[in-house]
Amino acid sequence: MMYNYCCRSIIVQILIIVAFSVFLSGCGKKVPPKPPGQEEPPIVDDLSYSLDGDRLKLTWTSPEVKRKVKSGLGGFYVFRSKKLVSESDCENCPVIFKRVADILFQDTEDSIKYAEAIEKGYRYIYKVVVYTNNGVTGRDSNLVDFTYRFPDK
Repeated sequence: MMYNYCCRSIIVQILIIVAFSVFLSGCGKKVPPKPPGQEEPPIVDDLSYSLDGDRLKLTWTSPEVKRKVKSGLGGFYVFRSKKLVSESDCENCPVIFKRVADILFQDTEDSIKYAEAIEKGYRYIYKVVVYTNNGVTGRDSNLVDFTYRFPDK
């Protein structure tokens, strides 16, 4: 009789532990929390580039948004992926970006610019992400993707 009681007690404890672990587990996708009532920053959708010799110039328009969000914009992160042209493309591999610039938001600017020197023989991909003064980041801009090759001889 005592043996049955102990076994039942252990089984009940195990079931409770399993139930708690199921309820406390999440979906596995972790993202930074969004403050309550915080509007997501706008998306840059007109990122473009031009080349002047070995200088790249990225240009985009400051997003038109509600005054409440615009006054809370902190700036723009510029991300770059740089890969040798000779490296084989992996169709399903993720693109690895590195943050290369943090451009503070200026309320007086309609057009934002970023410039840097680039090297021949590389494929470059750039994107821009808007962030607020509270550290909330928006979604990725459109991508600028080009290959800067050696001149044909």
